[in-house]
Amino acid sequence: MKKTILCLSLFVLVSTCFVTNALAAPKITGIQGGYGVTATVVDAKGYDWRIGIRGSQMIYGMVTEGTISSKSATIKTPMFPPAFGVGKVIIRVTIYRTILPDIIEVRSALMMGPFVLFVHNISS
Repeated sequence: MKKTILCLSLFVLVSTCFVTNALAAPKITGIQGGYGVTATVVDAKGYDWRIGIRGSQMIYGMVTEGTISSKSATIKTPMFPPAFGVGKVIIRVTIYRTILPDIIEVRSALMMGPFVLFVHNISS
């Protein structure tokens, strides 16, 4: 009887070590310009996010942060105060689980005042 309980206990202990939960990986499915920057994120409920816009001619730089509250969400820079600049800018959208970033998407764009135009991938 003791051997049976010991074997069942060991079986349960070992089997819990090999069970994994199937979690969907978060994805940034699109980054668009316009009045600021908008990004679409899926499978990232509870993750933190950050959108950063940097450029040499930025008059008012922008880093926006928040937490994603639904499975798929649209994250964007605020309407007021807008990021404001002229010339080429680099857009970085980052999804965080804890402190370390999980997903980083980087795009290049042209900024004219508060408008972000011609968003495209940066060639590797």
